[in-house]
Amino acid sequence: MRKARPDDWPDIAGLNQRARRVLPQLWWWEEHLADDLFIVVERKGIVAGVLFAWPDESPVAWVRLAALDDALDAGEWLDLALPPVLEGLRRRGTRRLAWMDYGGWVGPYLEARGFKPLTEVVTLVKFDRALPDKNAVGVRLRPASDADIPAVVAVDRAAFTPHWWHSETTMRRRAAVASHFAVAEMAGEVAGYAEGELRLPKAHLNRIAVHPAYQGRGIGTLLLRDALRAFWRSGAEQVTLNTQADNRYSQRLYRRFGFEPTGDAVTVWELQL
Repeated sequence: MRKARPDDWPDIAGLNQRARRVLPQLWWWEEHLADDLFIVVERKGIVAGVLFAWPDESPVAWVRLAALDDALDAGEWLDLALPPVLEGLRRRGTRRLAWMDYGGWVGPYLEARGFKPLTEVVTLVKFDRALPDKNAVGVRLRPASDADIPAVVAVDRAAFTPHWWHSETTMRRRAAVASHFAVAEMAGEVAGYAEGELRLPKAHLNRIAVHPAYQGRGIGTLLLRDALRAFWRSGAEQVTLNTQADNRYSQRLYRRFGFEPTGDAVTVWELQL
């Protein structure tokens, strides 16, 4: 077991491609290869397991990269890689570590090491083009600009628990690749936003958020309707999104729009540090 090095990139990329026990590549892990939160486990000089966590300017860190070879036991891998990651997080003042268990392969091992289930993230899909008819008075929708990023991040921090916060850097990266990124203005203030991307014939709404001070005024409905229309204009035949199974507010909104569960669910595990 050791810290990752920049010259590990080819071996880690290869492990990510061949491993069956792996997280989806949703983070820019290549930029952190010299970080003390990036741990490599070797077997006979070959990279057989990796673990990387990052807090992204939040008191809650997420496991951003996890992969292990078939020959490596998951419990052994965790016992080697997890302690130095936790030590590094504690030095940074991080209070919790969250892990999204894609594929369900690591949950039992996490539970045995003190992790607790936090929530389930479920996937919903919409095939039809029916839309509810509701207007929000005094709300203006427009494309987001770089100047909006601080206000968008402030909406995130007001609307969500720290588990779901994005830093300004991450939000700018999201904006750079998003097919749709719109903000809702009310009284000159950014009251909410919606962001998603196209992967034709599908589109995925990555996030929609409304500041608590402006909730209950139809802004979420307006943002979602606008995003769906933008996706359809671009050729999307179906639209998916993720939400927490216990988020009743969002579930109610999505049901009104005709979204239905796909049956896919991912357990989120959490460890208090």
